[in-house]
Amino acid sequence: MSANTLAPKGKSFSIQLVRVAACLMVFAVHFGQRMGFTGVLGELTYFGKYGVELFFLISGYLCALSMAGHREFDVKRYYAKRIAAILPLYYLVILYYFFTENLLVRFGAQIPSDEQGLGWLRYLFLLNGFVNSDTYFWSNLGITWTIPIFAFFYLIAPWTVRWLSGVRAALLAWLFTFCLTGALSLVYPCTIFANLHYFFLGVLLLACVRADLYDPAIFLSLLASLPFIILNSRDYAYVCLFFAILLVLLRSAQHIVLPSALSTLVDVLDKYSYTIYLVHGIIFCSILDRLIPLGVPRRYLALIAIAGTTVLTFLVGRFLEKPLQAFLRRLLKL
Repeated sequence: MSANTLAPKGKSFSIQLVRVAACLMVFAVHFGQRMGFTGVLGELTYFGKYGVELFFLISGYLCALSMAGHREFDVKRYYAKRIAAILPLYYLVILYYFFTENLLVRFGAQIPSDEQGLGWLRYLFLLNGFVNSDTYFWSNLGITWTIPIFAFFYLIAPWTVRWLSGVRAALLAWLFTFCLTGALSLVYPCTIFANLHYFFLGVLLLACVRADLYDPAIFLSLLASLPFIILNSRDYAYVCLFFAILLVLLRSAQHIVLPSALSTLVDVLDKYSYTIYLVHGIIFCSILDRLIPLGVPRRYLALIAIAGTTVLTFLVGRFLEKPLQAFLRRLLKL
């Protein structure tokens, strides 16, 4: 078996690898829920829910990395790049649900009422991150609840992240965000306040890497996980552990060696990780959730989940998402 050393990619490969892992974790938790896994298998797939927090952490790191060392940062160009990267696929998914759900109404299905009266405006203007809903349809249609959180962080990043170059500044920013959003959540609970601090933890991660503080940061993050483990607060315990694991991977990236076939697979999965994230929601929520009440055997559900996500990811990514992104980049002169 020929080995492919990934040293030329350096530290970026570590992030690639973790982003793929986060994507597969999210897929796994939704897959396990639909398959009805219990016991050890159920616990393993349930662990995939923490892949979302890992996504947030990586995004904060990469955002800070993109701004590092730029004295004259072009804010308009930054916003344009973010818009071209995340919004085309998001709106394609929302457009799909708008037409299919309204079409199903003609056959007796019902769209639940939105208690705030916003309806589809929630998804059009990315409001569901700020305006909670007790109805799944109006809070997380097609597993899209994270997109407003990403968008809000990218919106404020040029005015916050770009100034956090040192470890002390990044640490204080994370502590401030953690405390402020925690306090705001007590007054006005919403998903943006509940998750924003994960991004700033990613900013702190980059600051530790740039300052070459791997060992102290690894030790402190592992130490910080202990009280959360004792208190059975899994979310924060796992995030501390993810922080330490990322530091280990980033430090050892130059020495990671993978077989060439596996390296190629990682590249492909990383390239389509965002597509997989949103497209699998269509397969799971729009197809599997309607087949499960009909008593379709689990082996067929599993086949539809895996094969359907794979095929639809390729088709949507290749023929819709990428062309739309290219069009937007030309339009925005990127």
